[in-house]
Amino acid sequence: MTSDAVAIGAVVRDTLGREGIVLSKDDPPSQEWIDELIDADDVKKLGRVQWWGVMPFEGGYLLCPEPMLTWLRAATYEDFLQAVEHAAIPGRFKLAKALHHFVDRVV
Repeated sequence: MTSDAVAIGAVVRDTLGREGIVLSKDDPPSQEWIDELIDADDVKKLGRVQWWGVMPFEGGYLLCPEPMLTWLRAATYEDFLQAVEHAAIPGRFKLAKALHHFVDRVV
């Protein structure tokens, strides 16, 4: 990845300050799910946008609308290792699939 666009393999920050690696393009969530968000009103104002699956460096998984993400950099090998360290087994599989070019370095 060489541009400053949100894409798989980018390190991003959401509006709550959480940083992580983009792992997938996702379908928009249900309206009920959006209604439960802390910033639901802001999300609703966005209209139809691309949603991304992001693995925060602290672990877990986020579903985020693109306009609410800030691109920081392309993920580095060190970013990959930090995410792996805090990921459960299913998350590690997602990381390996999205950032397969780093897996050979681990092995």
